[in-house]
Amino acid sequence: MKLIIRSFLIISVMLGITSLNSSYAQNTATDTTTKNSSAATPSIFVNTPDTTTQPQLDAMTKKLRNISKTLQSMGKSEDRNAFKNLLSQVQDISITASDLIKMLQPRLAGYTQALQTLKSTNDSTTDATTPKPDDKKKPVDNDNLEVNNYQQSLVKNRHDLQSKIQQATIIQLEANSQISQIQQSIENIQQVQLFTHLPSPLSGDFWHQIGLYHQADQSRISNIYTDFSSLFSQTWSNGTSSRLQMFGGILGALLIIFLARPLTEKLITKLVEKIIPPTRLRRSLMTLCAAILSSITAGVSATVIFTSLGYQDSVNHSAFEFSQHIIHQLYFCGFILGLYRGFLAVKSPQWRLLPIGDKTAKAINILPIIYAAIVFMLGVVNYINTTSGVSVFAQQLCNGFFTITAALLFLAIPIKLRQIGSERLTTGASPGLGFFFVAIALPIFCIICVITVLTGYIYLGFSMAVWLNWVALVFSTLTLLKILLIDITNLFFDPDRWVGQKIRLLGIKPQSMEQLATVITGAITVLTVLLIIASFVSPGNFDLVLFAQHLSLILQTQQIGNITISFGSIAQAFVIFIVSIYCIRLIRNWLNEKLFPKTTLDHATRNSIDTIFNYCCWIIVAVVILSTLGVTTQNITWIVSALSVGIGFGLQAIVQNFVSGLILLAERPVRLGDTVTVGGVKGTVKSIKVRATEIQLSDFSTLIVPNSQLITTSVQNSTRSRHMGLISIKLPVIAPKQMEQAKVLILDIMNNHPEVVETPKPSVLVDSITEIALVISITCYVNPTSSTDGVKSDILSEYLNEISKITTKDPVEKPAPEESLASEKK
Repeated sequence: MKLIIRSFLIISVMLGITSLNSSYAQNTATDTTTKNSSAATPSIFVNTPDTTTQPQLDAMTKKLRNISKTLQSMGKSEDRNAFKNLLSQVQDISITASDLIKMLQPRLAGYTQALQTLKSTNDSTTDATTPKPDDKKKPVDNDNLEVNNYQQSLVKNRHDLQSKIQQATIIQLEANSQISQIQQSIENIQQVQLFTHLPSPLSGDFWHQIGLYHQADQSRISNIYTDFSSLFSQTWSNGTSSRLQMFGGILGALLIIFLARPLTEKLITKLVEKIIPPTRLRRSLMTLCAAILSSITAGVSATVIFTSLGYQDSVNHSAFEFSQHIIHQLYFCGFILGLYRGFLAVKSPQWRLLPIGDKTAKAINILPIIYAAIVFMLGVVNYINTTSGVSVFAQQLCNGFFTITAALLFLAIPIKLRQIGSERLTTGASPGLGFFFVAIALPIFCIICVITVLTGYIYLGFSMAVWLNWVALVFSTLTLLKILLIDITNLFFDPDRWVGQKIRLLGIKPQSMEQLATVITGAITVLTVLLIIASFVSPGNFDLVLFAQHLSLILQTQQIGNITISFGSIAQAFVIFIVSIYCIRLIRNWLNEKLFPKTTLDHATRNSIDTIFNYCCWIIVAVVILSTLGVTTQNITWIVSALSVGIGFGLQAIVQNFVSGLILLAERPVRLGDTVTVGGVKGTVKSIKVRATEIQLSDFSTLIVPNSQLITTSVQNSTRSRHMGLISIKLPVIAPKQMEQAKVLILDIMNNHPEVVETPKPSVLVDSITEIALVISITCYVNPTSSTDGVKSDILSEYLNEISKITTKDPVEKPAPEESLASEKK
């Protein structure tokens, strides 16, 4: 009994998970006021005025006004970074206002519930203590006065909370409006920049403009260089101890790169070989470890060097920010370098994840280093251009240089991989879609980037090149994560492994584990595709924060008609579905294996209860999953009304069979094990399903009968009143004098057969008289689990054997049928 209670609790928790969050605060307030309703005054309720929210609201209001003034002053400015800073500030205000609303609403609900409880208590007290006309006037009760004061305080505090919630809502709406305005300005700036035409770098006009701004740009860049170089110059000039400290930091960084990282990688390799079985999971896990280890090595090494300089205390803020940017950029570029070097695994081919040969891996081994260096330089140059305020031509010169360099790098990939394509074509193998993209689409895209730069659309070509680099990085990372998760899933649900054996102890079959693994891997693949699509449509500028915001926008809310679906709701519905499968199966196994055997219910009744319980549970689960996905009752009503025409015509027979199946399970005119005759065909009922009933015939074939036919037509149920098998045999007896001998023989055979029941007793009666013989009717009943056709065959076989023995011992001349009957009549 504990098991079923625990299972029902699990299902209740999963089914109510979507409504707990919204009703928790209100239920808490309700329980608190209910428990204290019996007291004289509800003094336990926390009735304190809110003094912390108003300063926050005032500060957000003031900040929004300042941002609005800044936006008005900026007008049609093309400073994209300034708009990004304002966007970040406004988004923080919107999130803070939303948090305040969520925090104040439960308190407001508590005040409302307290006032309702207090009012009902006062009404009941007033009715009970109302003086009669003959009573004398009583003095005013001090308790009533205290309750009135308390009620007024509740009303005042509730009104204060309502006004603050309204103010926070207005702030959130205004912030959202400003967010839309700033995003529109950023998009306009981006569109203007994309199609801004400058003089071609191949023309003298472009370099003439570079020369005009050269002196000013050089002075701006030299300021940053001077600030950054002061990190080393000040340390060098501070004496021997500072110099030793700097050299110690550089030495520590070198030890981390050339000693700590290889040792750590070897240790991880041995650990993976020891723990992980020899599957693809080893290679995918080691590739991810190589990327993470490379990222940590690059970032920590730079941090050690800058920390040894004591730069936090000795340099100005701009140099400190620049050094921090370099550290962050090294973390990012270290991950890129480790990721692609882990894919290639030139030194350890047995750990290589890509299906390429050693020669190809060595040919493209230098490309990840160049790629990481280009991305690092891009980040540093963009930071310098942004903070120093150099001219547009200097910025576009850097952008054009990056675009051409990145395009040449990507053009080198198909050139290096030409050997793979030639080998596949010579062997007759199909190169595949990936080879087509690398060999044809990638070079065309790179050539277009170069052409746009050389024709003067430098920013457009730069954006295309950055987008290509970003997509390549995200695609590689997500592909690695997908492979890793699929490998972990396959190992986790492998019935022959240790984890799979533990899962099998829960009663899950190996086939079910394989099906679950297939479903999970499919979900991982779909999620990976969604993330890759999100990376395609997101701004490709290596801004992880912006990419995360864009990705969350895509995955959180997607409007399909009147239904809003999010990735979180889909994941929650999937978890509910998986847990429901386990819980329903657990309860059904408990019913069939523990509870039903201890009752007097027959097999058919047990099957009906089990089937109806299964249907009810899955209907509840379907409703909960739909509500989790955002499908309300109104949406369900709309769907049902839209399908009503189809149900009335095309699906009428299916609905009729479904309803008939429920009637069969409830009324049970036909049960499992019954011997029925439908349409002249006799068989045994084996299962009653949603649409049809399966009847097993004597030749062990299965007759599938629609449930509506068992309800609307005549059905002969041989075991309806007595749940036993009935055997009825018509046996001709040639001479009347042989009837008694045949009767005794048949009764003796039936009484001695182990499957024939004693009650009701077997019977042998004269059925009819024909021209050639007497026909006797033999009737007996067998056990419900016995085969009537088999018992019938046994009886007839035994009868023929006994008759043949009697005929052999006492041969009798066969008279003519007419003479036999005539002699008997005389």
